[in-house]
Amino acid sequence: MAEEKTVSSSYVFKGRAFDVRIDTVINAEGHETTREIVEHVACVAVVPLNADGDIVLVKQYRKAVEKELLEIPAGGIEPGENPDEAVRRELQEEIGCYPGKIDRIGGFYSTPGYCTEYLHLYLASDLKPSQLQAEDTSGIVCLAVKSVQIESMIKSGEICDAKSIAGLLHYLKYEKKVKNQKSKVKSKIKK
Repeated sequence: MAEEKTVSSSYVFKGRAFDVRIDTVINAEGHETTREIVEHVACVAVVPLNADGDIVLVKQYRKAVEKELLEIPAGGIEPGENPDEAVRRELQEEIGCYPGKIDRIGGFYSTPGYCTEYLHLYLASDLKPSQLQAEDTSGIVCLAVKSVQIESMIKSGEICDAKSIAGLLHYLKYEKKVKNQKSKVKSKIKK
């Protein structure tokens, strides 16, 4: 494995959502170079299922790309909070529901070329109305989508957010695996 040795680090920006540091490193070839690193807290990304089994997506304006995006609910893990608690809080803030059941179904780095952000991926169901207010969620619109629509929405670019694409495709694979396991159990029972 080609690791890099850090020679020095210095912060060039400290913000509310993330910090930026410059690392001077010795790369695998022995050359000194720099890496710009965005330090971001770990986050949760959630595929919430309503009572009909539809996926609840959120549509919200994203300033960085100057448009509304259709996404799975997600957000940072607050200091002292664990991922399960963050899932419950984020869903209350973004879709106005408390999940009766949550399952961790995976996780991934968002942009490991320059960012430390890791997203814990969850499936949430048994949603009950429960609203928490947050400073940046007033413009969110919720949209329930059938799982069979997801792939075409990704292909068309209607869903173009990387965490949502990764999370939803992971969920579709998970959903298929669960259905296959249930059908195997049913066929064994019939025999």
